[in-house]
Formats: sequence, C-alpha cells, structure tokens
Amino acid sequence: MEGCPSSVNKVNILWTIFSFTIIGSQIFSTPVFADPDPLQDFCVADFESAIHVNGYACKSSTNVTTEDFAFAGLAEAANLTGNPFNAQATFGFDHNWPALNTLGLSLVRLDMNPGGVIVPHTHHTATEIIFVLEGEIYTGFVANSDNPTGPNKLFAKVVKKGEAFIFPRGLLHFQLNRGSVPAVSINFLNSQNPGIQLMPMSLFGAGIDKQLLMNSFFLEEAVISKLEDVLTKLA
Repeated sequence: MEGCPSSVNKVNILWTIFSFTIIGSQIFSTPVFADPDPLQDFCVADFESAIHVNGYACKSSTNVTTEDFAFAGLAEAANLTGNPFNAQATFGFDHNWPALNTLGLSLVRLDMNPGGVIVPHTHHTATEIIFVLEGEIYTGFVANSDNPTGPNKLFAKVVKKGEAFIFPRGLLHFQLNRGSVPAVSINFLNSQNPGIQLMPMSLFGAGIDKQLLMNSFFLEEAVISKLEDVLTKLA
C-alpha cells in the first residue's frame, strides 16, 4: 500500500532503534566499581616485581596459593594504648592483602574506645559503607554545595550495632564513639587502594605556609604553631 513502509524498511527502523538503545546504555551506564574491571580471574600482587603499573604486577598463576586469598589482618582488635585519638583503623588494602589487586574491593576495621575519633578524612577513589559490629558510632559526611558561596550540607547520625551507613565517593566523612563501651565496625570500599587524606594532618602537618592557614581559619600564629607541632608528628 502506498505510504506504508515495506517489511525491509520496518526491519531497518527496528535495527536502528535497537542500535541506539545499546549505544546509549553503554554511554550512560554507571560502573559498579571505582577501579577498572579486571581482565582475568585474579591478579595476585607480585610485590617483588620492579614493574610499576596502575596497581601491582601479577604473580605467576603457578605460584598463587589458597593462602593468597585469605586474610587474618582484621581478626584482632587494635591496641589503643597511647593512641592520641583513642581509635585505630586497620586496613585490608592491596598492599597487605595481595589478592585484592585488580578486584576493586578493600576492607577496614575500626576499633574505637569511648570518645575515640577517626578524624575527618576522604577517600578520593572509593565509596565506603560502614557496618557496626559493636557499640554505636556517630558518623556522617559533608556534601558538596551546588553554590560555591553556600553552606555545605551535613548528613550524620548515630549508627548502632547491626546498622550500616554509606559515604559517597570522595566526600569528607568521620567517626566518633559517643557510647560508653568500645565500638567496632567493618568498612567496605569499592577500590583495592582507596587512598586516604586525613584533614587535620593534611592541613597542619604537611608544611603549608602559616600565613595561609592563619588567614583561612582566622587563628593566631601561636595556635597554628601548636597545631603544627602536634599534627606534624602524627602525619
């Protein structure tokens, strides 16, 4: 019939729609991991290799053992004796758990005495989830503001045993044990090496010019010097 598309044209139209659907899904899809996808089943890190890549070179698969995939580093509570923050993070990152190399995951254990604090910090390559095993932890993050001159918004609450909380990638976050008993959590991150920047140490322990810090925080030089004396030793 005149004016009606032929069966061949219908097929071409349907194929065009399908093609654009596939291409669009690839362009706008969100990756699951912060790290690139692996190209093989596993790539256990070879710490002896002199090759430097984005991650570690792979150990020969003939030398990989079951023990490479197991990790006991989070089994014991951290010793907090003499710890100025009364809290400690124990890491399961790629540099101490070689099987994590290329897999886009890592773990952290937090041990916190009452009043203990994990100072405000960021992980520039990872989103993080905290799962509280014992006690209760005041935790949260500060979101970026769409208006550079506007206030940043705080999202924070007390997370109790059996509860979880998520910190979006790269945002400033923190933990404080507000309870009366020790708190423990396991934190999951979607990067084998999330990176960490501790704000107090980065600002006052890295050697930034005193005048810049005084003008930025409206503090006297003596206060800046005292902060630097303390935090330089902890950086």
